[in-house]
Amino acid sequence: MKEKKRKLHWYQTRKVRNSLKRAKKTAGYFFTFLGSAILIYVLCTFVLSRISVKGQSNKGATIQIYLMKSGVHTDFILPVRNDIKDWRTEFPLSNTGFKDSLSKLISIGWGDKTFYMNTPTWADLTIKTALTVPFGLGPSAIHATYYQQLLDDRPNISLHLTPRQYAKLVHYIEKTLDRNNKGKSKFIKATMPGVVTGNDAYYAANGRYSLFFTCNSWVNAGLKACQQKACYWTAFAGGIFYQYGK
Repeated sequence: MKEKKRKLHWYQTRKVRNSLKRAKKTAGYFFTFLGSAILIYVLCTFVLSRISVKGQSNKGATIQIYLMKSGVHTDFILPVRNDIKDWRTEFPLSNTGFKDSLSKLISIGWGDKTFYMNTPTWADLTIKTALTVPFGLGPSAIHATYYQQLLDDRPNISLHLTPRQYAKLVHYIEKTLDRNNKGKSKFIKATMPGVVTGNDAYYAANGRYSLFFTCNSWVNAGLKACQQKACYWTAFAGGIFYQYGK
């Protein structure tokens, strides 16, 4: 009987050891794959963001716009209104807290709605948000902010567009907006404290944010749409600013 118990114990111990070995081996494969995938992603981002897509001639450019970097995010900074577009028709001042009619500029950026609505600061980032946002699992949003003047505490790039080029950029942004059955932009009411600051608001947008199409990819695609110099592809703001020597 003792011999039988000894053999059973040996068999069970061996089975556990083999299971642990298999689990360890599987984990090793997984982390090797994950590390390789991250390395390839970073390398592709770096290399492809250094490849330039040339812009068209800006002869006759009369409209000044900016690209502004806020941390890892890039926005378009556009005139609130001109002969081509009055952005107050898309992003009413009445949807902002300050309702500042003296605003001359508007920043327009695109991103994941869940991140925008639930992460006013990096300290508010949850594991759920961190795991879902990179994989295009949620809807997106446009963030529109009114300014009286260009902020001087953030990196920015000044560009001059022809009316035709600016019209192309306007069309690109208009297509990004998700509209109701009357053709109006869909205002998103922020409920979490700190998400809006008084001069900004959020609107439903088309597209899905992911590792392969980020807020900076959206801006980069907008630069291509209005025939400006851009990256072949980028996920990060650094790639765009590199193209302009910043």
